[in-house]
Amino acid sequence: MKTKNLITTSQFKKTLVLSAALLVSSLSVQAADLVVEIDHINSDNGVVLAQVFSGKDSYKKGVAVGSQMLATKTGTAQMIFKDLPAGEYAVRMFHDENNNQKMETNMFGMPTEGYGYSNEAVGNMGPAKYKKMAFTIAAEDTKVSTKVKMIY
Repeated sequence: MKTKNLITTSQFKKTLVLSAALLVSSLSVQAADLVVEIDHINSDNGVVLAQVFSGKDSYKKGVAVGSQMLATKTGTAQMIFKDLPAGEYAVRMFHDENNNQKMETNMFGMPTEGYGYSNEAVGNMGPAKYKKMAFTIAAEDTKVSTKVKMIY
């Protein structure tokens, strides 16, 4: 018994191309931009140095997945971290008013330059707790925002 071709070569090629395109699009990683709104910058001196961390372990180890430096202006500012994949994140930053790339502290270890954390988290006798700073970027997100209030 002779069998008939169910689809033509042309139809097969079109189906193959479409299947490949769908496979590639399903394998692509969705990424979002993180917009960090910074408030209460108290001077035009220096720069703001910021780091973004992916997960609690990354934060505890001090291994940032992104960092930025921004010339300061009194008032508000904005930083954008591009193309972050879905996951949990936290941001920390400080206002390096004397441009020495270090957070200045007094003799008791208290910061003498401004600092802040995502979600406007505030610490109690030390840095803010990770769970207060943490936020999530979902797979379907294209843009996520967080606020940081500088503390002096």
